[in-house]
Amino acid sequence: MHKAEIIAIGDELLSGDVENTTTPFIIDQIRSLGYELIRATTVGDETDRIARAVQGALGAAEIVILTGGLGPTPDDITREALAKAIDSPLEFKPELWQEIQRLFEQRGKSTPPANINQAYLPYHAQAVPNSVGTACGIIVEHHEAAIILLPGPPHELRRMWLDSVQPYLERRYPANSLDRQQSRVLKIYGLGESEVMERLRRLLDATRETGVGFGFYPRAGEVHITMKAAGAGHETGALLDHLSVSLQNLLGTDLYGMGEDTLPAITGALLKERHQTVATAESCTGGLVAHYLTGVPGSSDYFRGGIVAYHSEIKEKLLGVSRETIDNFGVVSEQTAMAMAAGARTALGADFGIATTGIAGPAGGTPELPVGTIYAGLATPDGQSASKIFMPRMSRGLVKTMASKKAIDLLRRYLIDHQVSNE
Repeated sequence: MHKAEIIAIGDELLSGDVENTTTPFIIDQIRSLGYELIRATTVGDETDRIARAVQGALGAAEIVILTGGLGPTPDDITREALAKAIDSPLEFKPELWQEIQRLFEQRGKSTPPANINQAYLPYHAQAVPNSVGTACGIIVEHHEAAIILLPGPPHELRRMWLDSVQPYLERRYPANSLDRQQSRVLKIYGLGESEVMERLRRLLDATRETGVGFGFYPRAGEVHITMKAAGAGHETGALLDHLSVSLQNLLGTDLYGMGEDTLPAITGALLKERHQTVATAESCTGGLVAHYLTGVPGSSDYFRGGIVAYHSEIKEKLLGVSRETIDNFGVVSEQTAMAMAAGARTALGADFGIATTGIAGPAGGTPELPVGTIYAGLATPDGQSASKIFMPRMSRGLVKTMASKKAIDLLRRYLIDHQVSNE
């Protein structure tokens, strides 16, 4: 099997300030091509360290993939580090500079001088087109190895991989079909990792001899299950599809999607199918629920709008939450969450309203309402409901993320449990 190594670059990845979502994607792609992944590492923005990491990888792998550090800012040093690692000078590519300038012109902007750095490639390198951003990818064939540099933003990297890198690798490093892997990813919301394992225990025991590997990965309130099996043929695919159906039957509505599905996209599809709409009222999440919903292409078909009611006065004036409700139960309460959802539904003329209110932290908690206490509300044509979640010792950003998902999931489950005819 051809051997591959991944090197993710960036201080923000080392510190944990930014989640590394590109390495898991590349790992899946590498294995699906039938290659052996020998190592995946993260290196900070330091030229010598990156160069040493590349040199170490070249001693063990035929395919070395670097991600990040191809932008125009001073900390984007991957090109320079690669040039040092392989002792190859960088050369200016006029055609790349023209393409960068053309991209800025299309956006109605002048090209910043710093972007000229992105027009330099190691000698004899091949540029990988980027249809989204200004940073082209780079392929350098060094002796028997291929070194591939890709930008860090996931949406750019994925497109470039599928359009250019994967076809290149398939041509240069063809793999035996038996070495290739097929996989399926199933996504769950509402169960913890141990709960998922317990529910699937018998199935996992029964499939132990099939050669299918299972992986369980927590993701901010979700659990993703990855099933992998060797072989590129129809039988392998049919086995994974059969197991996917079995998992769906065992997990029920806790399983919300597969592959690239997201909670907002699945919920939006259900709304679109029913020709119904939703509006949001947010306090602690500060507009994040609306951001997730509108991140789905075509969301204007079902998303009416949102109100960020951070202050109690705004909850009263714009959402119609009564002073009595706030005085008797507090702004962080089941009753206020339901009233906010109902207010959004009425104010914005939607079929459904979803709301969030809580204490995201790190300060502001009390013994009765500690940091991480969140209420998500749902208003429907049938009435209102709310759900409490408690997320202690989590960062403010993670609390907001999980609260937003909870609000969206309340609506998703309602739509599944209350099917209507479109006839």
